[in-house]
Amino acid sequence: MRFVFAIIAFVVATALIGVGVAQRTFLLPPGSVSVATAGATDEPYVLLDSDTLRANPGSQTVSISGDSTIFVAYGRDADVKAWLSGSSYSQLAVDSESKKLTEAVVPADPAGAKNVASGSADPAGSDLWLEQYTGNQSLTRTINVPSGYSAIIASNGTDPAPADVSVAWPIDNSTPWAVPLLLAGASVLLVGLALLLWGLWHMRRQQGPRRKPPTGTPRRRFSPARTNAIESGMSKRRKAITRSMSAVLPVLLVAALGAGAPLAASASTVTPTPRPTPTVGTDTDSTSEPSNMQTGTPSPTPTPTSTAPAAETVLPAVTEKQAQTIIERVIAVESAANAASDSNALDARFTGPALELRKAAYATRAALPDYALPAAIPSGAAEVVLPQATTVWPKTVFTIIENEDKTVAPLAVTLVQESARANYKVEYAISLEPDTTLPPVSAASVGASRLAPDSKLLSMTPDAVEAAYADILAQGSASPSFGQIDTEKDTLLTSVGSDYKATKKATIEASGTATIEFSKVPAISDGIALATNDSGAILAFNLRESEVVKPTQTGATVNTEGAVKALSGLPVTGKGIESVYDYQLLFYIPSAGETGKPTLLGFTQGLVQAKELP
Repeated sequence: MRFVFAIIAFVVATALIGVGVAQRTFLLPPGSVSVATAGATDEPYVLLDSDTLRANPGSQTVSISGDSTIFVAYGRDADVKAWLSGSSYSQLAVDSESKKLTEAVVPADPAGAKNVASGSADPAGSDLWLEQYTGNQSLTRTINVPSGYSAIIASNGTDPAPADVSVAWPIDNSTPWAVPLLLAGASVLLVGLALLLWGLWHMRRQQGPRRKPPTGTPRRRFSPARTNAIESGMSKRRKAITRSMSAVLPVLLVAALGAGAPLAASASTVTPTPRPTPTVGTDTDSTSEPSNMQTGTPSPTPTPTSTAPAAETVLPAVTEKQAQTIIERVIAVESAANAASDSNALDARFTGPALELRKAAYATRAALPDYALPAAIPSGAAEVVLPQATTVWPKTVFTIIENEDKTVAPLAVTLVQESARANYKVEYAISLEPDTTLPPVSAASVGASRLAPDSKLLSMTPDAVEAAYADILAQGSASPSFGQIDTEKDTLLTSVGSDYKATKKATIEASGTATIEFSKVPAISDGIALATNDSGAILAFNLRESEVVKPTQTGATVNTEGAVKALSGLPVTGKGIESVYDYQLLFYIPSAGETGKPTLLGFTQGLVQAKELP
């Protein structure tokens, strides 16, 4: 029976080990599921919306191939569709029956034409993308986008989009029973081996010398022939046992080695299911942070949250990572323009008062090399990022950027995006006053509301603050609005306020040959007010003043000097000259329930025009 049980144990062990090995080899299910397009598209853009990318759980490996440049990027659903608005595009969806990506052409939306009025048709470099990558003829990227984020695929925005697109998702092909089966099979094998050895030992023990017959019993004599026959039979039996052991032991050794091999194999193969490893495409443009979009092993998404925003939620204009990327692009444009003194290059990233001041400074510096340029956008970290929470354009982002040189004041930068395909541009770049304390503002992931110029939620409306400060700048303490604004630490009033104007007027008119007049002229940009956490507002606006100097006697002339002379190109004029100065101002306005007054947080000033009177 010992041999029977041993044989049964060997059969059971072989079955257990065989099933365990099979689960990790030819019975192992695939590690991913994928869908692919069935044909090429004629549209310049392809949309993989959130539902398509998340048709299966897990990270998404997007593989694209075509005849030329390949571009892929992802961003928030609303941003991607707004960028595509006004253009026709191909939208891909997963067909559950055919397991392919089906194509549906979405016609251009005439109502969305306003969002594509400016900007290139090439999606590369848009400020709306969280990540973007390009390749040559083939590109594979593994991403892990949460719900509410879509991907856009294109070539160059003019040619048809790449023909072959596939999306793969990892699936759980783990075999939790493989290791227990292998271990159970090895254990049963050892039990069978023990039973076999026990049976052989017991059999050999039974072949020992027999007990001696009782004394006195006559012994039976055998003939030599019978004795030889008995000895011959015993010898044959011993040889048979020896041969059986010689045959069984190699089998046991092979079985033991075979059991060890699957165990070793299982130890090396029973690992967490590997993610699909993509091929490497040529990477020519990507935004840097921890990218959750990379070649090979997927990584978690850095910037967006992992839960879908509610349908009614108004998202901030940009994420904090997007804001940092935009600032880096602005710095690159300004640095190149400053190095080449190319004012036209600034048009790509500057607008409004910030652009006017820099262009005038370039023109002045061409004739006056020592003339200082406006404070450049610092390359330090953005300490404050306050995007506008809105779903419509134009959109605004307010940020404060620290300077690496701590002796230089931080710069408050206000950026505006006019349409979905336009770049964010700097409209205001304002140096903060010393010891400025910024009011509490919302986190970048929440954003802030943009307040109307006549908002009654504040202690003074933004329009009223602009008018009051312009009057104080012109008349000083004589202004009826003087008590409405906190001017205790206002250094701008000291440098260009009413006392400065009175001194300059007295100097010019002392000769009796010329007069000077100061006046307010219309600004070129509207003010931007964003709400703070204390129900107040941060207001950035532009004031513009002119100085008109005219001769009062026939034949008298006006001599220009400094920046006015350099910008106008007129050392002397008999008609008179007008100089226009811009003041970019940053104010804090308390809420309607507060007793505090609007306070100047920072300013930037400079000459923007100088021309001869007609």
